[in-house]
Amino acid sequence: MNIVTQIFNSDRLSEFGSYTAIKWESGSWTYLELFERIQFASSVLKNHGLKAGERVVFQCSDTSILVSFYLATLHTGAVAVAVSTRLNIDELKYVIEDSDARVLIYDSRTEKTCQKLFEDQNCNFVPILLDNFSVPSVSFQLSETASRNAQDEALWVYSSGSTSKPKGIVHTHRDFTDCCDFHANTLETVPGNLLFCTSRISFAYALANVLLVPLRLGATVYLHPEWVKLDDVRSIVAREKPKVVFSVPSIYRGLLDEFDSGSAQFFSEPQHYISAGEHLPAEIQDEWKRRTGRTIINAYGCSETLFLAFAGEPSETPPSSVGKPLYGVNTRLVNGQNVLADDSMEKAILHISHPYMFTHYANRDQDTAERLVSNYFITGDLYRRDSEGNWYHMGREDELIKVSGQWVYLREIEKVAMQSDVAFDVAVVSAADEIGMVRPALFFVPASDFEFDDALFQMKQHVEHNLPRIKHPSWIRVVEEFPRTANGKISRYELQILVRGSIHD
Repeated sequence: MNIVTQIFNSDRLSEFGSYTAIKWESGSWTYLELFERIQFASSVLKNHGLKAGERVVFQCSDTSILVSFYLATLHTGAVAVAVSTRLNIDELKYVIEDSDARVLIYDSRTEKTCQKLFEDQNCNFVPILLDNFSVPSVSFQLSETASRNAQDEALWVYSSGSTSKPKGIVHTHRDFTDCCDFHANTLETVPGNLLFCTSRISFAYALANVLLVPLRLGATVYLHPEWVKLDDVRSIVAREKPKVVFSVPSIYRGLLDEFDSGSAQFFSEPQHYISAGEHLPAEIQDEWKRRTGRTIINAYGCSETLFLAFAGEPSETPPSSVGKPLYGVNTRLVNGQNVLADDSMEKAILHISHPYMFTHYANRDQDTAERLVSNYFITGDLYRRDSEGNWYHMGREDELIKVSGQWVYLREIEKVAMQSDVAFDVAVVSAADEIGMVRPALFFVPASDFEFDDALFQMKQHVEHNLPRIKHPSWIRVVEEFPRTANGKISRYELQILVRGSIHD
């Protein structure tokens, strides 16, 4: 049942061994070559005393050698924990302690951060610098993939920590065949197809859907070592011509903002674009289709499901919908009183049962008990479904606050504020004022051609004109940029701190 066996068993290596498994700007490895590197990396880990069940934390760039050591960790029966290269020393230390890591694997990109940990005389993990193993440098013996069962831990994914301390989300070595259905049928992924994701392997989105699934199907994964910039995306799509591109709404929006006459040609070549990670506005979807002729498939998944849970069909799904539940996914909508929502148009909290459901939050028994009930994960996301069975993301449960006895939806304020010409990006959070009343606070990054004072004045005028008084933000603040978590999400907790306990603007 080992994940590595699902990808690299002898029958599959006989069938796909000569196909390209991973590719990067300067090279590539076939499936046989990748499995050879996994075997080598396993010998390195075993030589450092790693045993089955022990955790290995990775803080590395997305490279072929990272992939080989990550899969080697699973191959040995140990547990892989990949984290963002943007974690600072305190955040990395927290993960190492929370996971009780036996090994820390790092590279030249993160060496400066990791070196600070080594100064602590109490650190009890083994450090491995990945750059020392770019090619097999010693002879090694082939070893059998460790036998694991569906209850044995395989990997942890850490939550973004945008509203609280990051949680270690634990997944096991269960069969993920059902999670390949969307790629195999809707995306028609076959051996030889190239898939590219703009997110990092430390994200569940990229790890599951653009590493594990393509490898399970014999396809090719394109690796870009660093956090991508818009120019990187353009050059990769133009040069590599991937069949499928996985990205996030902010990337699509940025590409549209800088679209030129040459962009339409090479962005029309991929057959499919996928968007997940945050809400995809219909305006972006429509504009992308108009300019490239390709539909962005809106999808939904989370770290607790690892793989996607919803995705649309390119020609059948309405704008803004995430389509329908994927194969093996069961859903229910539950309102605030824990009553099943009968009306298909009623907005309520989404509960998911997924073929690859997480088993628990590490060291968080109370959180696990509250969020994982009868094998349903309580997502905290608000959804509705239409009469055709299409699902629509309506925000987060914690984005609803009561003001003077009336419900106010923070996402609605964001949407209205974003329609202003003065805003490049907007975030609305809830915060307690000086007397403890919870009210909305609006933060925005101004468009490049607006001074702060002018932008602030115009935004105030805009929201007062376009929102009923009950929905007016109690604070409106201009920021140069939003604080972000190591995973790139807006740190709404930090925004709340900026106004918490203060008098209304």
